Amino acid sequence: MSFLTRMNKREKSLLFVTVLVVSVSLIYFYLAEPMWNYWLSLDSTIEMLNKQLNRNQIMLSREKEIVKEYKEYESKLKFEGSDQEKTAQILKVIENAASTNKVHINDIKPQQIKDDELYKFYVIDLEAESDIMALAKFIYDLQISQQALRVSRVQITASSSKPDTLKIEMLITKILLQ
Repeated sequence: MSFLTRMNKREKSLLFVTVLVVSVSLIYFYLAEPMWNYWLSLDSTIEMLNKQLNRNQIMLSREKEIVKEYKEYESKLKFEGSDQEKTAQILKVIENAASTNKVHINDIKPQQIKDDELYKFYVIDLEAESDIMALAKFIYDLQISQQALRVSRVQITASSSKPDTLKIEMLITKILLQ
């Protein structure tokens, strides 16, 4: 404190003002402004939570309808049996749809089943030949089938021997709940 006694009145005033400005700045930036921002954010947080509550109340009011729809999808996405039986059933649906739509299957290969905690992911690799209209109907029939199959990739090339026939490579997938 001996340095204060050596200062003149002007230096003491400048030191006091400097300490005051630094103190006020620190209080403002580290205390007042964060509290003010928190206070302002409370309104938006309350509004967001109210919207979420309203959405949840709407969902709860539709509970019976949602449960009914879930049961409909559950029947498509869950059935009993071993993995081989499930794969065989999927292959049967694909072959039936192909024969109905005049799609000639050259090769059909089930891929390894991806097993997750909640579901199993079945993948079928298919090579076939068909015309464009039969192919469109075949894909449509697969996707609306009871098995709810999904065509996730299609690669189409023209056949060199038959101009009206297409060579098709597709990946057909199915998800089953465990």
